[in-house]
Amino acid sequence: MASRASYEIAVIVISLLIFSPVSALLQNDTSFTGELSPAVQTLSYTIELFIPTSSQIHSDQIMDQINGPGGEVLFATSFGLSTFNGSWNTRHINRDNISQGLMDDFVTAIEFDHRGNLWIGYSGGIQIYNGVYYQVIRDQQLLKETRIHDLQRWNDDMWISTGHSRIHRFRNGEWTWFQPMIKNGPGFYEVNSMTLDTASNSLVIATENEGLWIVRSPEDPVSFELLAGTDTPQGQMQHVKRDPLGGVYFFNPSTIIHFDTVSGFEDILKTGDLTQKQITINDIAAGSDGSLNIATDDGIYIWRDGEIYRHLSRFEGIGTSDIVKTVNVDAENRVWFATQGYVGFYRENTSSEGLVQINMVTPAASLIPITLVNVTPVKPVPTGIVDPSSGISPVTAIFSQIVDPIMHAISSLSQKIGVNFTAPFF
Repeated sequence: MASRASYEIAVIVISLLIFSPVSALLQNDTSFTGELSPAVQTLSYTIELFIPTSSQIHSDQIMDQINGPGGEVLFATSFGLSTFNGSWNTRHINRDNISQGLMDDFVTAIEFDHRGNLWIGYSGGIQIYNGVYYQVIRDQQLLKETRIHDLQRWNDDMWISTGHSRIHRFRNGEWTWFQPMIKNGPGFYEVNSMTLDTASNSLVIATENEGLWIVRSPEDPVSFELLAGTDTPQGQMQHVKRDPLGGVYFFNPSTIIHFDTVSGFEDILKTGDLTQKQITINDIAAGSDGSLNIATDDGIYIWRDGEIYRHLSRFEGIGTSDIVKTVNVDAENRVWFATQGYVGFYRENTSSEGLVQINMVTPAASLIPITLVNVTPVKPVPTGIVDPSSGISPVTAIFSQIVDPIMHAISSLSQKIGVNFTAPFF
């Protein structure tokens, strides 16, 4: 009798959930393109997804991202240099002539210099692209090591971090290597990341194992100053990201802090402030609106004014996985992210009539372009066309995003009352 009663309760709960999908969507602050109810159309953000293929970005492994001078967004990936300007272009290795194309498909860092030349870093050197040809730099008389970790323009200089060989500077055609462990020199060997604090015009550095450092002036003699040693909580941070509003953010897998030269260090949050789950912070990116976008193993958390502003998971349309590997913000304040099998962006709709949209851009077969060109943006693929790389239509993707959270809730409730429930296959 108890089993039959539990079964009947489960049937009632399942019926309520199945016949109340709109309420569930509203509670999760998400909806989709297509025919929507007026209530859903009042929501306020857009998510657009791209599946890595020959006609889109070619990899979901994003190593670096920068804004281009014409409004385009450039992505250093593990399979070429991709550019988005309403549509996608990707450059690849030119095995016949590296002065006419990339020297490697695995791009580790990118940056524009003050003349508009594009610097491209690899595990085996640097290329400088002037719009016509690529100059190759891999001479160890110039670079003590050719493994490029990061590139950072600072005024008219380019600063380069290279594997275990610390930091180099390129200025007016001359290369300078800053020898470590000497007076006022870098007290570290390997840089994890570096960025500019635009408020103080300082270069801020996070090292792999030797704390946090700052260079307050690029002029000779350059002096490296320790901000926090590894014997301090701040020195346990491993990565640094720029704050567009001034200062920088440091983070490690569990903690985020802020630093500026006026106020010093400020605690921002720990993972326990986001969720009670055991999660890891994989990346962060600060927006010009003051928001802090946090890529985690549990989706993207948007932190604003000291609290969670929004949480985006696979149920809100970021892909099929909650593990977000990278996050970056472009000049239009679009928040780009990468999950397994997808690259996409999240954007707040500024219009009062803005819709929440989950757009799946379905790739079509095409030749791989070698050079960057401006082309007319691809029109959205009509609903129902099957993605040739995945075999899943946008209708199915949308339907599964609606049904998945319902099935998850049904399964959880059924288990609590002792009824085995197997979700149907759609």
